[in-house]
Amino acid sequence: MVVANHNSHLDTVMLLRLFPLSLINRVKVVAAGDYFSHGLGGMAGKALFNMLLLDRRAKNAANAMEPLHQALREGYSLVLFPEGTRGKPGELQEFKGGIGKLAMEFPDIPVYPVCIHGVEKSLPRGGIIPVPFAIRLELLDPVFGRDYAALGPSQGRKALSTTLEQSIRTALDRNRPTATE
Repeated sequence: MVVANHNSHLDTVMLLRLFPLSLINRVKVVAAGDYFSHGLGGMAGKALFNMLLLDRRAKNAANAMEPLHQALREGYSLVLFPEGTRGKPGELQEFKGGIGKLAMEFPDIPVYPVCIHGVEKSLPRGGIIPVPFAIRLELLDPVFGRDYAALGPSQGRKALSTTLEQSIRTALDRNRPTATE
């Protein structure tokens, strides 16, 4: 599993660069069903990015997460954006609990946090045409659900999610220009 900060529609394209071309058909990008289930963007996204649509409004979280479970059981890699939606440029929103739950349910699958730097300048929210800016991916240390099992399901899920969020937040802050730059 790959989790990353989310500021732009270019995030997905950038993250897919992490995978060898020969394995790209074994990667599913988890996306919001309410946003990508219709229209040209939805059709293009499903065709180009092997999207797995998540029902963010589902009353039963277990049912909503089942397609992700199935994909992992079938050996797919998942690309997820735990913030749940694109945030303000360069700012990380609090992670939703689903990534912690998923990682605890598949404790031996590594979860790789990735910090995406600069994409919010290249194609900001509401932008249509990308402009050239340096974009960099920072692959951070993987996290495993098994390392949080002793905390119990609820606390382990929260701690794991916090660890992932904090590692990306730290990477963002470490690379943020200072007032004197």
